[in-house]
Amino acid sequence: MPLTRISTRRFVALALTLTAVMAGSGCGAFDMPTARPCTWLTGASDDTGGARKRTVVLVDRSSSTRPDKATAPTARVPDWPATLLAAPGLALPELEGGLLSVAGFDGTRATVDWQVDRVPVTPAKGNETLKQDRRDARRGCLEKRLRQLSAAEPGTDRTDVLGALAAAADQLAPGGGRRRVVVATDGLANTGCADLRSAGFDGVPEIEAVVRRCRTAGELPDLKGAEVSLVGIGRTARGRAPSSPQTAWLTSLWTRLCEASGAARCKVAATARSHAAGRHTGSGKKAGKTEPEVAFPAVSERPAGRVTTLTLPGSVLFATDSAELPATARGTLDDVAHRIGELHPLSVAVFGHTDSRGSEQHGRQLSLARAKAVRSALVQRGIAVATVRGYSDDRPSCTPEYRDGAPDYAAMACNRRVEVAVTVRR
Repeated sequence: MPLTRISTRRFVALALTLTAVMAGSGCGAFDMPTARPCTWLTGASDDTGGARKRTVVLVDRSSSTRPDKATAPTARVPDWPATLLAAPGLALPELEGGLLSVAGFDGTRATVDWQVDRVPVTPAKGNETLKQDRRDARRGCLEKRLRQLSAAEPGTDRTDVLGALAAAADQLAPGGGRRRVVVATDGLANTGCADLRSAGFDGVPEIEAVVRRCRTAGELPDLKGAEVSLVGIGRTARGRAPSSPQTAWLTSLWTRLCEASGAARCKVAATARSHAAGRHTGSGKKAGKTEPEVAFPAVSERPAGRVTTLTLPGSVLFATDSAELPATARGTLDDVAHRIGELHPLSVAVFGHTDSRGSEQHGRQLSLARAKAVRSALVQRGIAVATVRGYSDDRPSCTPEYRDGAPDYAAMACNRRVEVAVTVRR
């Protein structure tokens, strides 16, 4: 048999084998997996409805989630792409057979940017090794797209988490398929019914007031039957981070707003992956617009003659209606004790205060118990405390607590405090 005929036969056999392998991997005969591995993210939208499962992924790109020039290069900041890829429900096998939508968001529903719009995720084919290789490649593509969205400049100088959830609801067509929404956000909304710029960050009544306000304003998204996950709550990239009790309050707030939106399941967590901020590389396009900051109550100092008063907001140290100091308060109390030592005190007194809600007796008991808890913590740190008192709401710092019959939760939070009065030499 001529050599050319043998070579031809071998070539045909090799080509047929290659075709079979590529077909089993889910690729066309001449569509190598490494040639254009991310084209699946730019596929045509499928809006036929039906029982197909749908997954919506949202990335908060607002200013508070991004480092700025004041952020130290070594500071830890949220890594939204890594956080989302580790979230339950976003593993590639769970996405396969359904539709995927991915967007970044900031201040309004109109600026939600659907970079991936109801794209079908076809099941990986082939043997287990080929399936895993193909899924790893897809995961790399998804991570790249998430990083692009996370790094994109904000479209506005606001943060509207409810608006983003409303946009996600539009992607979830009614039907029998599983519907999931996964959001990476710090939860610091500063516009609309959930605007937190004047929040007290303490207490269930304030949370319920926000829910009522959003329901009355018609700003609650329709998430009936959806499984909703919010991750990274309270994890900011700039400004003062919330205390543990304040973070717990934020988590409870977004859980209630999610439940009020009709979701079948709400999972809200403060956990998030992080990375070093690195050198600031912002383009400066938004330099003229500073996002209104959601500021958390923090320890403050007020000198007056021989007495310097250190004010510790209740939400920095204590959970709602509790006098127990959590382990997370140690850093704050260490700083307070260090500052008292720097003042070289002649005497130290600790005074507890509450707001006007509840009975006077309960207020006095709670304010005294909190003052005693702070005294014990200071004594453990080598600070002698001469006087401890609980004043309930007798000595408010912020008034009025009610405006036109409605509670001012920021004023109430201002009044819930422990004051450490340090008397010094002249």
